[in-house]
Amino acid sequence: MKIIFICHRIPYPPNKGDKIRSYNLLKYLSRHHDVYLFCLIDDSKDIEHVAPIRTLVKDVFFDVIKPGLKKITGSAALLKGRPISTRYFYSTKLQNELDDLLDRKPADMIFCFCSPTAEYVFRSRHYPKGLRGVVHVMDLVDVDSEKWRDYAARTQWPLSLIYSMEARYLARYEARIAEEFHRIFLVSEPEKALFLQKNKANNVTALSNGVDLDQFSPDYKSKIQEKSPSLVFTGAMDYWPNVDGVVWFATEVFPKIREEFPTATFFIVGGNPAPDVKSLSRIDGVRVTGFVKDVRDYIAIADACVVPLRIARGIQNKILEAMAMGKPVVTTSKALEGINAIEDREVIVANDISEFTIKVTKLLSDTKLASVVGRNARKCVENNYTWKNSYAILSNTLSSLRPVSPTNHQ
Repeated sequence: MKIIFICHRIPYPPNKGDKIRSYNLLKYLSRHHDVYLFCLIDDSKDIEHVAPIRTLVKDVFFDVIKPGLKKITGSAALLKGRPISTRYFYSTKLQNELDDLLDRKPADMIFCFCSPTAEYVFRSRHYPKGLRGVVHVMDLVDVDSEKWRDYAARTQWPLSLIYSMEARYLARYEARIAEEFHRIFLVSEPEKALFLQKNKANNVTALSNGVDLDQFSPDYKSKIQEKSPSLVFTGAMDYWPNVDGVVWFATEVFPKIREEFPTATFFIVGGNPAPDVKSLSRIDGVRVTGFVKDVRDYIAIADACVVPLRIARGIQNKILEAMAMGKPVVTTSKALEGINAIEDREVIVANDISEFTIKVTKLLSDTKLASVVGRNARKCVENNYTWKNSYAILSNTLSSLRPVSPTNHQ
């Protein structure tokens, strides 16, 4: 098949949530089909990654956007009753290149990654008549409208108003996608169930993320040395749910852990730390690393990995990667929602200051318990979260689709 793969960000390097998923799906599809990638670049440093991603596909089309300017122009979309994100991730240049390609090379499938990329279908000069013979596939990943609803509930006016409007308009946009695309993918069964609560559809499939079990292995040897006890959090540190989570843990929980373990260190590992995250370095025992070449170096030295997210959607790759490396993970119910793991056996759940303090200190005190939980965690990932399993679902689902009118869902 000829597949047009539209991604809101360049899917390389696969070093954070959305890029891990988009890269692995793109890689699999490119092995079996002729794939043409269309994507945006919102960090000029990522231009260097066009060359390696080009080796996977037939061709790459991209546009570099300026996030600051896009936030300003995107906000104007709310005045027209449209989501900010569809304006933020839209490029006229990319649209024209897409339509020109469709003039030259008719496609069998358009595979959109994340809801804003549906705009390139809806605004195409070939839409709808010229695309009636093309299969439309959307990987929503998460129900993003609910994420913005969560943001609205945790912020003050006027941001709460803006986030609430984005949630409402994006939910309406997701409903349109459900009506006009042949197949919708979501990252977990809970996300699928949530989507179906809001949309009547029979074209929705849960497609989990996987983990590279060879890369994230308990046998990995760290290039750094650190004395125990060490706690580790990994993630993009300019992403608000991560910022909120580590600030809460570092200020409210970690000082209580230090009362029992005075030499404990809390590593906050991830690029582009927000000012609130950088300021945590003033707390005794907290180390903000910024970008690191390989997060495995820090996961490997962890006595426990903590994922104290109070806002979360879908599947947290940081949990799966730590589990795959045989580390005990202490996380919130919210962050664990998309992962099928047995509490107190394969993962530890805590939701408030007291629970986190008690459960983390228990793991630090009882190395045998920590080891058992870590081994069970690895087995859980081996059994349930491999890309091989996800690829099988993807392949079987796509092979069943036929290029008919999207309103006649297959």
